[in-house]
Amino acid sequence: MHSRLILKKLILTGNGKQDAVINFHEGLNVIAGASDTGKSFAFECINFILGSSEVPSCPPEAKGYQTVYMEIKDSCQQEVFTLRRDFSKDDNKSIFLCYSEYKDIGQNTFEKLSSTHKAKKSLSKKLLDMCDCPYETVIGKKEKGTPQSFTFRSFIPMIMMGELRVTEKHSAIYRMKPKGSNSATAELTSFQTVISGRDYEKKDKKDSPEIVKAKLKGQIEELSHMIDELRIENANLEAENEIRDGQYLTEKIKEINEFIDSKNEEVKKYEIEFEQLQTKSDEIKRKIYRLNDNIDKFHLLKKNYLSDLERLEFIFDAHDLTQQLVDVECPICHSHMQVEEAESSNDYFIALSSERTKIEIQLSELDDTISDMQSEVEEEEQILKDIEVKSESISQELNTILLPVISEKFAEVQALLEIQEQVNLILRNNEKVKKYNDRISDLTKKMDNTKTDKGNIIEPVAESYLTGLCKEIYVLLRGCNFIGKETEVRFNNTTHDLEIDNKAKASFGKGARAIINSTFLLGIMNYCLSRDLCHPGVVILDSPLTTYKEKDKKNGENDESVGQGTKVKFYTMLADDKSSKSKQIIVFDNEEPSEEVKGRINYLHFSGEASIGRKGFIPE
Repeated sequence: MHSRLILKKLILTGNGKQDAVINFHEGLNVIAGASDTGKSFAFECINFILGSSEVPSCPPEAKGYQTVYMEIKDSCQQEVFTLRRDFSKDDNKSIFLCYSEYKDIGQNTFEKLSSTHKAKKSLSKKLLDMCDCPYETVIGKKEKGTPQSFTFRSFIPMIMMGELRVTEKHSAIYRMKPKGSNSATAELTSFQTVISGRDYEKKDKKDSPEIVKAKLKGQIEELSHMIDELRIENANLEAENEIRDGQYLTEKIKEINEFIDSKNEEVKKYEIEFEQLQTKSDEIKRKIYRLNDNIDKFHLLKKNYLSDLERLEFIFDAHDLTQQLVDVECPICHSHMQVEEAESSNDYFIALSSERTKIEIQLSELDDTISDMQSEVEEEEQILKDIEVKSESISQELNTILLPVISEKFAEVQALLEIQEQVNLILRNNEKVKKYNDRISDLTKKMDNTKTDKGNIIEPVAESYLTGLCKEIYVLLRGCNFIGKETEVRFNNTTHDLEIDNKAKASFGKGARAIINSTFLLGIMNYCLSRDLCHPGVVILDSPLTTYKEKDKKNGENDESVGQGTKVKFYTMLADDKSSKSKQIIVFDNEEPSEEVKGRINYLHFSGEASIGRKGFIPE
């Protein structure tokens, strides 16, 4: 299966400006709403970042914006990269590539790509490689059969249709009217190449059989040289890597990633346990602090109790001394002095004795309490030590065992991914070798049949391809109720355009032409993807459902519009497509899907009013 591109994000930036961002998903994306809200400008920005030489015409509200980014994913490799291109005349010739998402570009470097396909490093070659595109040649000039390179821009007429081109009378395979266009032949042969899956084969009626053979021989030699280079490259890659089994690599990478996931789970468990231990440690520290604070307070209380006892003991000692005094004679008057005993003092000293006993009991209980609290502090400190030991053990397990193992395994995965990329390169080279050998076989047959070759014209598109393509377009037109069950859809090999029941598309009104042209591009994509032919896998339409009735009346043109039922069914049909996840459709239009469809797709509404949701592409 060919790889395809998935547009993920369009970003517009400017100095001092808020980023203008549109996110895209796989399947159907609709950006709808009021006119003049930047929908067509966003379309032009996508075209510009995909290599167009035309710089978008910035509306007044986009003044100051100068750089456009596009985030793209490879559907097979799941590789995401970001493109950058500046509007400035001095810088818009170059496009820059960064192998990361837009949010991570600050951590990575950009690779400079040229907008010219022939450059060694070009955007075109990068995008073609992402699509596994094998095509190399189209015809540039019909008269001479001059070959030119098949580039990514060769796909553009078949995957992008702007608001002016969507209603055009000429074939949708052309960007402009083919008569007088320098690119018409290249666009026609690109279309032939895409629906056939083969490079266009140039024929030159002016060349003699000898010249034709010489040219064919030159092509064979060139292809042989390319095969030799690919085989040398593969030999060098195989010599560098012992592992060549892609399936083994995939399984090994999966196995290591599962191991890393399991170890990450262990890390999470340890981290949770460590946090719990730290929480418990903090609680114990707070408890120890409270206990020590209480012990300090109790020691102060004990000091007070001891002071009270000391005071009581002093009183008792003084009382004992006074009881030892005897009767004496006054040294002055010589009268007899007696020590009077106060009976009333006995009650006082009994009370003091009781108080002393009470304090002694309280002091004893206080000592017991202090002792208990000190014991509790010691127990908590031991628990704290155990927690610290456990925490250190966890930290040791994480930092010296688990995390180094994870880091080592991650490095192993990165190394295997590099090998896998080289193995994939070998496989791609082998596919190219096969393709080149097939081409050599075809060229060899042409050499053998050169005498009967009438050559030198651009042949009509083979009916076998057109029949299948028209069936795809019929399904789409029928799906949106544009045609009836018995309606015939065919491709006119003269106009290179569709006919509906033998009625040329050019004879329909603008609204109908927009539907026919849109389903033409969608049909090409469905045709290619269902047959595993190379296609970017994305179609971008601007205003496929807009009828321009007023403008048609002013110009006097047939005002054949599309009914509302067809418009509703158009969105419903695309949303109901069971294969929508294998491709991407982006529609910019004034017409909105139904509410039911909006809920099933990636829908973005531009209101045109700052007070109602999102005003437009450019932030208010």
